[in-house]
Amino acid sequence: MIFGLVVFYESEIPKILFNLIPYIFYTVSLIVIWVSWHFNRNRFIFIVLPLLFIQLGFWYLSPLKASLLFKYVSILYPLHLLLFLLFKERGLFSFWGILKIVFFVFELALVAYLIYNPQQIIQDYMSVKIFAMDTYPLKDLSIAVSVFVLFVIIGLILFGNYLIYSGSFFVMLLTFETGLYFLKTPHATQMAFLSVSIIIFILLIRESYRLAFYDELTSLPGRRALIEDMAKLGRKYTLAMCDIDHFKKFNDTYGHDTGDEVLKMVATKLSEVSGGGKAYRYGGEEFTILFPSKDVDDSFMNVDLLRQNISTTPFVVRNNKTSKKIFVNISAGIVQNTSKDKDPFAVMKRADNALYKAKKAGRNIVIKA
Repeated sequence: MIFGLVVFYESEIPKILFNLIPYIFYTVSLIVIWVSWHFNRNRFIFIVLPLLFIQLGFWYLSPLKASLLFKYVSILYPLHLLLFLLFKERGLFSFWGILKIVFFVFELALVAYLIYNPQQIIQDYMSVKIFAMDTYPLKDLSIAVSVFVLFVIIGLILFGNYLIYSGSFFVMLLTFETGLYFLKTPHATQMAFLSVSIIIFILLIRESYRLAFYDELTSLPGRRALIEDMAKLGRKYTLAMCDIDHFKKFNDTYGHDTGDEVLKMVATKLSEVSGGGKAYRYGGEEFTILFPSKDVDDSFMNVDLLRQNISTTPFVVRNNKTSKKIFVNISAGIVQNTSKDKDPFAVMKRADNALYKAKKAGRNIVIKA
């Protein structure tokens, strides 16, 4: 929205703000690089670095070379964004991380070579007319590549697992292409690059939050999120501790990879808890469900429904081209806070004791204490 205001109301904005845009862009980009390095989210480094090089190229190259840079990056950067959206996170100096570095250096070298050694045949291919409408200053090939990348990202949004990533990359690409399209509008391209860097920074902060508060395997909130939410509880709440029955034996029989799949399946079922509850992965095969402002009777029914749902859902174990249906059970202990409880951790301790009683009572049961 801010980018649109700059494009259409540029004459009404104080000039001093436009003078600050490049410095803000460099500052935000350097912060993104530092935070990405610190949190080992190196894909963001490879996304923001090209913008820095492009900006410097627009400033310091001759008009002819800058126009060539414009043509090449309008085609290559959308593909670059798509590739680094698809690449999984690896250590920067791991095998895959080094491959990313080599690929990025190759991109830089290729663009630099084509700028300083223009190839007429490449210029002819880039000038091919595809659309009836005029897309100046962008070439039709650039528009076609961007549309292709946008459709791929839309597919990832609809069918992928990381909506926040795909949605953010979609907005970044639109912002980047819009900035190039309004090249003749003063400060539009600079503002577009700044907008992209801010989107990356927000995405990086969101990713850092997810890593800190969400369990990577099950995607449920983790123990740190549970502690944060327990600090916000009111005078009445109910807490349940849940545990997968015979999980160690299951791991020993079918392997840890299959055990991880069971954890994810159970976590998915627990995340569907009704009655205002919220599920967390406490650790290992143990989960916690909080019911703020709820009494134990209503919460008990919701947890018991979860137990029944899990126990009647078949889980398919595949091994050596064979498959076998098995059933997974959980036990749970559920309690409501009282005036005698000093804090939520005391309530959790009582729920854990109730869970222990459920285990001794034969498992696949919810004990209300």
